[in-house]
Amino acid sequence: MRMKKLTREPSKTNKADSHPPILYGHVHMAKTGGTSLNGIFANTFERVCGHKGYSYDAFQDNERAKMKVKKGQNIRSEGRSRVFLPIMQEIGFEDCDYISQEDNWQFWTNTFGNGTFHGMKMELHVPCRNRLDHLMSQCNMKRKNIACDAKTDEELFKSVKECFVFLLDRYDHALLKHFDVRCFDFKKQFNDYTSYMSDILQTRRFQSTPYVKRDTNRPRNKANECIWENRAVLEKIDKYLLETVP
Repeated sequence: MRMKKLTREPSKTNKADSHPPILYGHVHMAKTGGTSLNGIFANTFERVCGHKGYSYDAFQDNERAKMKVKKGQNIRSEGRSRVFLPIMQEIGFEDCDYISQEDNWQFWTNTFGNGTFHGMKMELHVPCRNRLDHLMSQCNMKRKNIACDAKTDEELFKSVKECFVFLLDRYDHALLKHFDVRCFDFKKQFNDYTSYMSDILQTRRFQSTPYVKRDTNRPRNKANECIWENRAVLEKIDKYLLETVP
C-alpha cells in the first residue's frame, strides 16, 4: 500500500471561509522545511495548530521575531514558536483545521485512532523529499559525515544511520491503515502546496509580514559531501535507504 500524491479536488475547497469538511494533519518530518511551513501557515490561515506555532498568537510571535532581527539576535523556535505536545493535548484539537506535529507516528493513531475526529474524516499530508538530499541535510544538522572510505558496507551504513533525525519515528506505513495519506513535493511546499491549502483553509484577517524564518540548521555546503563524488557509494546508500526507510 502506498500513499497518494496530493492533487487538487474541487469538492474539498473552502470558498465560504468556514471550517473545511476534512481535518488535515501535517506529518512534520525533520529537515523538510516543516518548521517554516508550520509558522507560515499559522501566520496566514486560521485554526492552524502546530508544534511550531498556533494561528491565534502567530501575529505577535512573528512581530517579536522581527524585533529580534532588528537587534541582530538569532531567531530560533522557542517561546510561542514551540508548543510542546503536552500543552497541545491540554488545549485539545477541537478548534483546529490543520494540525502540524513532529512527534512519533503513533501520535496520529493514538489521537485520531480510526482516521476521524469527532466523526470528521482526517487526511494526513507528508512531505516527500529526495532521499539522498534529505539524508545529507540530516547529516548537516547533526554535524556528521558519511564514511565514503569505509572498508565494509556495515561501516558505511552505520555512518548513514548516525545521521538519521527521527527518520524512522515520525512516519510509518501503518498510518495508511487508518488515514487517507497524501504526499506533497518538498520543493513546492511554499508555492504549490501553500496555494492548494489556501483554497481550503480560511485566510487570517491580520498577518504579520514578512514571516521571519526560525533557524534550525547551519548553512549546508554540498561540496563537502563526499557521496556526490562517489557513484558506487551513492548507489549503495540510495538502495539502503529505499529498503530501510518507509
